[in-house]
Amino acid sequence: MQRFVPVPPDLQPWLMAAVVVDTPATLAQSHFPAMVSSMLVVRLAGQVHCRGALVPPSAWISASTTPTVYEHGGPVQAVGLVLQPGAAAALFAAALGQVNTMRPMAELAGPRWAEVECAVRGAADDGARLEVLCQFVRQNFAPPSPCESRRLQGLALLAAMGHRMGLGQRQFARRFVAHWGMAPKQFEVIARMNSALGHALDTPGSAVSVAELAADEGYYDQSHMGRDVRRLAGHPLQALVQGARTPVSAQWPLKVGVQAQQALAHLQSDQESARRR
Repeated sequence: MQRFVPVPPDLQPWLMAAVVVDTPATLAQSHFPAMVSSMLVVRLAGQVHCRGALVPPSAWISASTTPTVYEHGGPVQAVGLVLQPGAAAALFAAALGQVNTMRPMAELAGPRWAEVECAVRGAADDGARLEVLCQFVRQNFAPPSPCESRRLQGLALLAAMGHRMGLGQRQFARRFVAHWGMAPKQFEVIARMNSALGHALDTPGSAVSVAELAADEGYYDQSHMGRDVRRLAGHPLQALVQGARTPVSAQWPLKVGVQAQQALAHLQSDQESARRR
């Protein structure tokens, strides 16, 4: 129904995952938690509404600070890319500082997007469709594009959250918000919640040790974590875990998210092993 597809090695600094979506008519909604990453999606069939507005057929969906519910109009088919947190602002100037929004891809990419979208819709299968999107990303950051330098600027702001790059607190916060669209503390809270959900789903079996998970993720206690999860993901932790493990569930985005985290962890492990050889 929903399929996670690993991204090519050269795109791993830019993409977390590729995704194929094929939901039956019986699945009326998709539930996404708040997240620091964003998505590039091309819908092939069906209709999707969010907060009463029709989601564009090809859209960039930004990072979000609240849980989001997407309403389906019949079966929905789509392909998409989950962008690394810093990728959107680096690839598309109009995405800089944007959160809680969705934009038609033509607005971000300009006239050339029409050709890309036509190639996606005309491709023979989902693998070919995703390759068209991957090639579009490659063309965006290929030298002499400034995309790589903008990506590194965003990562530098993340790395500087502890010492603020020698700037005053308010000055650093303004610079951070201008790039990321949210305050440093808000980014940290959402990223930690995303990590907690991923590790909860990655735990084998049905029982998740909430107290151990909270301690591992840096929460004061499990009540602290529980409040953040309910506020930023819309449901209690155990309900989210159970829903994500159900074959047909509105919580399917969580399952794709944990698969992306697992793929990243395996990649980092392989890279560390290669450095030690």
